[in-house]
Amino acid sequence: MQKEIQKFLTEHLGHEDFTLEPIKKGGSDREFFRVSLPHEDSFIFMHYGDEVAENAHWSGINKFMASIKMNVPRIIIQDVSRHFILLEDLGDVDLWSLRFEPWEERREFYLQVLTQIRRLHSFDLRLLPADVQLSESYGPRLYKWEHDYFLENFVWEVCKIKLTSANAAKLNQELDALSERLQRIEPSLIHRDFQSQNIMMKNDKPVLIDFQGMRTGCLFYDLGSLICDPYVTFTDEERKELLNFYYDLMNPSYSRDEFVRNFWMGSVQRLLQALGAYGFLGLKKHKPAFLHHIPNGLENLLMAVENAGGLESLSDLATECETILTRKNY
Repeated sequence: MQKEIQKFLTEHLGHEDFTLEPIKKGGSDREFFRVSLPHEDSFIFMHYGDEVAENAHWSGINKFMASIKMNVPRIIIQDVSRHFILLEDLGDVDLWSLRFEPWEERREFYLQVLTQIRRLHSFDLRLLPADVQLSESYGPRLYKWEHDYFLENFVWEVCKIKLTSANAAKLNQELDALSERLQRIEPSLIHRDFQSQNIMMKNDKPVLIDFQGMRTGCLFYDLGSLICDPYVTFTDEERKELLNFYYDLMNPSYSRDEFVRNFWMGSVQRLLQALGAYGFLGLKKHKPAFLHHIPNGLENLLMAVENAGGLESLSDLATECETILTRKNY
């Protein structure tokens, strides 16, 4: 494979004198390298595998997002048969790397990225080009899959809690009701992994990456991904400011209070998925760095559950998980 990559880059860059530096980021089966030419700009080379079908959707979604004036990486050349893509280099600064900067310096970036994602959320689904491939839409099956993913990979694998059949039935009833409430919200296109490490900053402008999982779903899943991001800490006032900004952008036909309730429901769903992912990637994929995000993710889940309401069994389970992990010095 290394020889194929070298040949591809030599052909398209017109140089043999370049260096490849691996970039380790995220939990996918894709490989990234920074390609540096002597005294010239650098590029990013991506090789995507077959393990996850949605990887093949990335370039088509990239072109679609660019067509609606969203900031995405520029594709320089692609070899579909070999799963090679050469991209512009966005640098190393993402929103996550700025998490300790004062809010006065970060807030404008968050307002910019909310403006960007609104273009996606407000896109008329009837106008979606036929050649844009999307992943499975959110519906009963996918919501249920995320609930089971949380229970298997976080509750059991991380916390070692096995629910009784009675408790499992009560919890599943609550989670089914959550799924039904989210499905009553008008569907839109969503990024699906809209968090700080997937928002690069270039020339003080946010550029979105890792959007290959785009699908139709609930926009509040995206808002929960960003504003209840376990990788970043927000104060209540900062979170409120971001929600008010998006509410004004959206200008929905319903009240701000209903909008906020929807946000907390979407956040619960997203955080269940995220905690399941941390357990899966940390323990089964042997990437222990993901386990370090569990305490913040669990704290955010408890906050979201309390604000969403009607999730008493989930609240009790999350509290039990918190007690166990505190005892284990997680």
